[in-house]
Amino acid sequence: MKRNLPAQLWVLVLLLIGNAALAGDPSKITGKVTDKKSGEPLIGLTVMITGAGKGAVTDVEGRYTLSVQPGSYTLEFKFMGYQTKSVAEVIVTTGKPTYLDIVMEERSSKSLKEVVISGTAKQETINSLLTLQKNTNTVAQVVSAEAIRKSPDRNTGEVLKRVSGASMQDGKYLVVRGLADRYNQATVNGALLSSTEPDRKSFSFDLFPSNIVENIVINKAAVPELPGEFAGGLVQVNTKDIPSENFLTVMAGTGFNTQSAGKDFYTYKGGNRDWLGYDDGTRALPAGFPGSKTAYDALSTEQKLAASKSFPNIWETTTKSAPLNSNFQLAGGINKGKEGRRFGAVFSLSYNRNNRNNDTYRSDFDNDGTRIYNYYDKKSTQNVLWGGLANLSYQFGKNKLSFKNLYSVNSTVSTTVRTGDDIPAEADVRSYELGFNSNKIYTSQLTGDHFWEKAKVKIKWNGSYTNMRQDVPDLRRLSYNSASGKNDFYANISSGGSATITGSGRFFSKLNDNIYGGSVDMSRFVKIGNQQQQIKLGYLIQSKDRDFAPRALGYTLFDASDPYARELIRLTPDKLFSQENFTPRLLRLDEITNEPDAYRANALLNAGYLQFDNSIRDKWRIVWGVRVENFDQTIKYKQNGEKNNKTTVTDVMPSVNLAYLLNAKTNIRLSASQTVIRPEFREQAPFAFYNFDLMATESGNTNLKRSKVTNLDLRYELYPRSGEVFTVGAFYKYFESPIERFYNSGAGSVGLTYLNAPKASSAGAEVEFRKNLDFLSSRNAGFWHCFTVFSNISYIYNKVSFEKEKVLKSRPMQGQSPYVINAGLQFEKESTGTVANVLFNRIGRRIFIVGNDTEPDVYEAPRSLLDFMVSQRIFRKGEIKLTVSDILNQSANFYQDINDNGKYDKNSDFLRISTKTGTNVNLSFSYKF
Repeated sequence: MKRNLPAQLWVLVLLLIGNAALAGDPSKITGKVTDKKSGEPLIGLTVMITGAGKGAVTDVEGRYTLSVQPGSYTLEFKFMGYQTKSVAEVIVTTGKPTYLDIVMEERSSKSLKEVVISGTAKQETINSLLTLQKNTNTVAQVVSAEAIRKSPDRNTGEVLKRVSGASMQDGKYLVVRGLADRYNQATVNGALLSSTEPDRKSFSFDLFPSNIVENIVINKAAVPELPGEFAGGLVQVNTKDIPSENFLTVMAGTGFNTQSAGKDFYTYKGGNRDWLGYDDGTRALPAGFPGSKTAYDALSTEQKLAASKSFPNIWETTTKSAPLNSNFQLAGGINKGKEGRRFGAVFSLSYNRNNRNNDTYRSDFDNDGTRIYNYYDKKSTQNVLWGGLANLSYQFGKNKLSFKNLYSVNSTVSTTVRTGDDIPAEADVRSYELGFNSNKIYTSQLTGDHFWEKAKVKIKWNGSYTNMRQDVPDLRRLSYNSASGKNDFYANISSGGSATITGSGRFFSKLNDNIYGGSVDMSRFVKIGNQQQQIKLGYLIQSKDRDFAPRALGYTLFDASDPYARELIRLTPDKLFSQENFTPRLLRLDEITNEPDAYRANALLNAGYLQFDNSIRDKWRIVWGVRVENFDQTIKYKQNGEKNNKTTVTDVMPSVNLAYLLNAKTNIRLSASQTVIRPEFREQAPFAFYNFDLMATESGNTNLKRSKVTNLDLRYELYPRSGEVFTVGAFYKYFESPIERFYNSGAGSVGLTYLNAPKASSAGAEVEFRKNLDFLSSRNAGFWHCFTVFSNISYIYNKVSFEKEKVLKSRPMQGQSPYVINAGLQFEKESTGTVANVLFNRIGRRIFIVGNDTEPDVYEAPRSLLDFMVSQRIFRKGEIKLTVSDILNQSANFYQDINDNGKYDKNSDFLRISTKTGTNVNLSFSYKF
């Protein structure tokens, strides 16, 4: 019953949205009113329609709504202590809301009478957009609701592609200032998000449809009120609570990958619910199979043979034509109620299924340069990503309550066929991996916003629950060898009870995370020296519990020298594991799960902060304070008895952000802050897992420590007009004990783990700009006005420092790129509803895995990405959209820089991995009712 609750909630909301949207929506004027200096919402401000005697009062978020007949109006905005503002030429059309955000300015202390500022709706719209970007309290980039509304982007990942200084990997993983995803953090509606990848410190931003997002803020420097665990960027995704209008949008699309369309696509027999991202039990451990390694080891030989026979004999791989990709999205919103009391809901349901062939070359070299192997992988994957979001809100007076829910399933069915040659063994190789991985995440939040008018205190609170499950059922691996050129392949099955999963076996694992969190924030404005000052304090708690249970089973022969056994291992996979071959003379399964592989973990985070936001005269603003975070983590596992790996650390993280208003359009910012980066459970757990793609055993490090990061930023910001920006800045970061992924290898033995480097530092400069091209020609200004060019260029010098007695070569930190280039050209013509974008991205080479004293580092070579998108409005409320991503389809090359010249030379460097993923082409149609 508990598991079905989210689905029932979404169905109910969908019915409400459908009825409301199809019933139509009256004309209205809606917007948000904020303070010019701080950007904070003004609560209880009066909005009046001149000459009509009709008005409204802003709510706890500074929002107002006026239901009116179509026409042209003049609005008056009044608030104690502020200059009255009169806005003319507010045009309202039938059935379509008019958006009007207002920026209010405090009344001067010298003024003895009321001052009325007059303007037009168009001027105010430009003014509010500029204020939103300028008034962030730290070094940040803002994507406003207006910008999202005008863009054709379908999800948050696509929106973030346009943000200066940010790049997206695989369409969903964020890179900021050349720092990979582990250095970034995300919040949704103020609540900390857990990683959506159980084995990766990352968040998948393609979960959120863009039309339910209110705004996105990417903080590049810290302030006390925000979580202190990031070094690249903190992404704040704020979703809509009460939409400004009823809406219902449907989108459907299809597409293909150039490397898959018309090509052989490997697959194997799966379950009937694979298309939903669930295994239907086809891959589950057989009923009655012993529940632990101890129980299995206690079985007699006859019982082990019976258990070995209980598994389905599904090993055969087949080929077919790759199916077309498909995607679907349904999103809607409700806005109902009267002045002072309003109910709202937003809903979305999305489904994406993508099929892709990855062609990969793999090689390795001995220390003297002798090649060890050449392997060629053909990996076919079908990825299913679907999910639903349902947010319900009720606003009454100066209070608002919201109940927000997100459910997502992300699964991959993969079939890998590997061929090649093992050079020292003079053998041809043929290997198979049949995989299924399903990640499911459900998160729920209950939030409140309140304004205590008597005390002039604003209170925000949040309670959240997240459940994340990862299921890897029946991961199968099997490899064959043959003497070079002989075509006499035999399965790698060991004998005498020494089974290994790398040769032939099955792997099962279940991971379950439960995350509980809560926070409360209180803020109050006071006047000191005729200037508005704010004090803010808050507390956050988050508890995360994990249970991880793996089972590793390997096939073994009773006697490999038996003539029948020698014939048996030459059979094809589907015949090799037939039930009749599990006998006391031939095959059986052995359990090879290691004792410390299963673990239980808990992490408790307590955080509190005190923050001051001070205005000094009319030019200076300083946001400063301190955040204290206490982190307590325990990982429990068994290794010759019960082991507890416990970490407790308290971090005091001060920060100061100084802004100088040079003029109405220009800021100069200086920021200093302390942040941390903590290891994930997987990085500390002793669990060892064979990574088939990297051909290495990956394990955690129980001695891993958290990293401390000192951040300094200096930036000049110019906002010439709406939608335009120019910034130039410099930054410095000092990393204490940065976490890195290390490659320890020798001939025939490869391992991956995580270690702390002693320290590292980064110094960088970045230039960002976004400029409309209407200045190019006065004759065709209307044409060039449709074009906007934008770019971000960052250069970063990064170096890891070692102790003097360590004779190690200087190198950059793992995952850090020396440069990032983002550029784009956008065409948008509102009158015809035509939008086109060309996006270019290139990230400098970076260390993929750190080597050791004898093994060189493995670098990821730079490659250029070029994406194109065009959309066209049709049928007034419809849109057709074509996207072509990774047009260049350059190989991703991972190599060891043997000649140490800082670039990849195919004739001299050791190419370890080279993979191509193809160009994706997608066509979609959407319609808004």
